[in-house]
Formats: sequence, C-alpha cells, structure tokens
Amino acid sequence: MSTPNLYERVGGEAGITQLVGAFYQRVLADPELSPFFAHIPLATLQRMQVEFFTSALGGDIQYSGRPLAHVHQGRGITKAHLRAFTEHLLATLGTLKLSPQDIQSIYNRIALEADEIAEGLGTGCEAG
Repeated sequence: MSTPNLYERVGGEAGITQLVGAFYQRVLADPELSPFFAHIPLATLQRMQVEFFTSALGGDIQYSGRPLAHVHQGRGITKAHLRAFTEHLLATLGTLKLSPQDIQSIYNRIALEADEIAEGLGTGCEAG
C-alpha cells in the first residue's frame, strides 16, 4: 500500500472544499482583504480555488483558470496583503488534523505562486 499524498492527507476533494470554504470565511472577514473580492462571484472563486489547491497538492484535477499574474495584475495587491492572506491560510490549516510538516508543505506549494500575485519584487511572506 502506498503512502497517501498531500492531497489525500488533507482529505481529498471533500477536505479541499472544506479548507477553501473555511479559508475564504477568514479572508472575507478581513477588512484589508475583503475589498479585493467585492465584485467576484464567490461560487466561481471557490470552485477555482478548489481546482488550484487540488492541483497544487497532488490531486487529479488540473487548475483551469487564467494565469495568476494575469488575474491579479493591476489590483494593487501588496506584499502586506499577501502576507495577511498567507496568515489566514496558515491559521486555517492549523485547524485541520495535519502535521506541522504537512502544513509547511502546503504553504511551500502555494507560496511558489506568490510572486505572480503581489506587485513588486519578492513576496515577504514567511511561514511561521
């Protein structure tokens, strides 16, 4: 029997869906971040994020959205915004039954895309 991959350890599709829902509850409650989502259809956002997380964590669904740099370009997303977004992700991951190593692995995979989202050089988002 093979060792479950990260996607499976998160709980597969149901776990990713739960993760994305809980994560965006935190993000949308943040007054610094919620304005970025004011005109975004939340069902579409969550569907795309489930795809994104599934793909990033080794699931069998490929992300079908536009490139992250294109989607986020010109929206005024700063390193501070991205740092707050990341803190919400880490807080959400901390509520799941995951090892610290799994949380770090998820962060590492998602952080690979950070430079595509924030304007300016570097992300300034450090885990932990």
